[in-house]
Amino acid sequence: MPALPAFLSRFLAVALLAGLCLVGSGPVAVADWTPAPASYGMGEQREVPVTMADGTVLRADVYFPTRPDGTAAPGSFPVVLTQTPYGALMSAAPGLTDPDAGLTLLGGGNKYLVQRGYINVIVDVRGTGGSQGTWDFLGQREAQDGAALVRWAAALPNSSGVVGLDGASYMAINQFFTVAELGPGSPVKAMFPMVPSIDPYRDMVFPGGNFGAASNVVYLALTGFMQLVNAVTAGNPDLLVVLLQRVAGLLTFHVSTLLQGTTDGELVYDGAYWQARSPRGVLDDVVRSGVPIQMMGGWDDVFERGQLHLYNDLQSIAAGGRAGQPMRPEQAVDPRYRLTMGPWHHVTVGSGIDVDRLRLQWFDHYLKGLDTGIGGPTLRLNEVGTDRWVGATHFPFPQATPTALYPRANGGLSTTASTTSGSDTIIYTPAAVPCNRGLDQATAGGLVAVFNALRIPPPCAHNDNLTQLPLLGQTYTTEPFSTPQVIAGPMSASIVATSSRADTQFAVTVSTVAPNGVSTPVSSGSLLGSQRAVDEAQSWRAPDGNYLLPYHPFTREAAQPVPVFSRVRYDIEVPTTVARVEAGHRLRVTVSSADTPRLLSTPLDLLNQLGGVYGIKWGPGGSLVEIPLAPVDAFAEAPPA
Repeated sequence: MPALPAFLSRFLAVALLAGLCLVGSGPVAVADWTPAPASYGMGEQREVPVTMADGTVLRADVYFPTRPDGTAAPGSFPVVLTQTPYGALMSAAPGLTDPDAGLTLLGGGNKYLVQRGYINVIVDVRGTGGSQGTWDFLGQREAQDGAALVRWAAALPNSSGVVGLDGASYMAINQFFTVAELGPGSPVKAMFPMVPSIDPYRDMVFPGGNFGAASNVVYLALTGFMQLVNAVTAGNPDLLVVLLQRVAGLLTFHVSTLLQGTTDGELVYDGAYWQARSPRGVLDDVVRSGVPIQMMGGWDDVFERGQLHLYNDLQSIAAGGRAGQPMRPEQAVDPRYRLTMGPWHHVTVGSGIDVDRLRLQWFDHYLKGLDTGIGGPTLRLNEVGTDRWVGATHFPFPQATPTALYPRANGGLSTTASTTSGSDTIIYTPAAVPCNRGLDQATAGGLVAVFNALRIPPPCAHNDNLTQLPLLGQTYTTEPFSTPQVIAGPMSASIVATSSRADTQFAVTVSTVAPNGVSTPVSSGSLLGSQRAVDEAQSWRAPDGNYLLPYHPFTREAAQPVPVFSRVRYDIEVPTTVARVEAGHRLRVTVSSADTPRLLSTPLDLLNQLGGVYGIKWGPGGSLVEIPLAPVDAFAEAPPA
């Protein structure tokens, strides 16, 4: 993975802030464990060839402990492996690797680990960086390569034979596929995935069945650019082969994905392609492997929806259940599966706390067999609005009571439904005011990072009043809370509506409203009306019978037109949050037809939506939202770990 020219390094540093992946610093360890001091220097071998079974040559950088004279230190060291599709991007802006900056690139050697007795290996996955082949986004061939790379890494000189997997975003997701491919008894003894996704289709690419415009365009543009940059700057003898393969890869993945995603291609639906790239499909094998997993996620991360579901599924499977089944309140908790959820975007995960220490604590325990004091609640959650850290073990949270709230006349929202019927009008618009939480979330927090770097408060991250314009959306607001409460868990909005067109698009945002009128968004969900079918077997119901989590198939077969001017129910998933509603504050639900720039209707969907007028029904048999609420003392405080 060669260094880039200076002008490209500067460009890519800015591009990274605008929206790709990667991360920051992380949780504090227990008080009675102290990280070992730096005892080694760091040596490196660049562009090491690793030949796969089919003859394809991948390229790796190997970082290893050294003595004061720069020679390799004697000893036996665990290996920490990261598999990246971003190549030279990982060393494009070395200034951003400072944890104090709040951004960390997971590439180049992890000096902190190497100085404390680890070998660190960074490999360009097939078809990226300096590696040969064609990139197949999270495909089966890549999983097979991952297994081969683990076995190769375990046999490196001075390796102790055990391997840990590390990385964020894509490099977090591919850890699950590698471990599933290896099976039980492999050299992998621990994983440390940060901002992973359980289901790329639902989490980012087609949230609610709608094209995830901002995330998808940014991702395709930056990775496409990086494919060419890495090819022309690759310092290895495979340059011509690699360059030709990159051009082919741009056509087969980037161009094809964009065309299919914006038309009616198979990638629009959750079919075989996306199911094969969903970690949920291999979690049975991951649990069977017995590999302990410490995850980190963020409430404002683009993959936020799936991170607590990853935790839930790992725990459910470990207890004899299945993926997608909610944890039982009485089930035993497996301490090998842990998640820390903080107030972070994709590019700022872990900022403000020490991820180097947490990673070392995890790997020292499971790769070196040291007692590092890992324990306590398996879930560590930052409470939105207070910055209080709390602990939990089960999900959905048994501390919270799912509560139905009903829209009423004049924009009211109450725990009792109106005895009279009414209707509020929304005029469909394909775009809305882009100053909203979705803008920051879908661009991976890049805009927030830029504002923070300029010491300017982000204008949209904590205020969504501009998105609540009359006719473009309807807001429903409770009376002020008499006592503070915590929104804790997955939510749903069951919207009953009529439409003048054969398809609809709904976006639902849950916000808290301060006495001064400022509306702060805490979670949002969406649904394409033609994809409103619900898979009851995969859905979660609250004790009151309402949906806590409606699960939609999003297949071509499940799609159905919206009957014009008929009452139709749309059950919309609103992702989990843990957020404080202070006494004197109110809870608000906004229903609209757009979430710009996070969502974009495909041209075919747009033709069926333009000119739409929706009637939101309330009263008997009308709309409702289901929101789990808990008293503030229901969760004990627990430091992030």
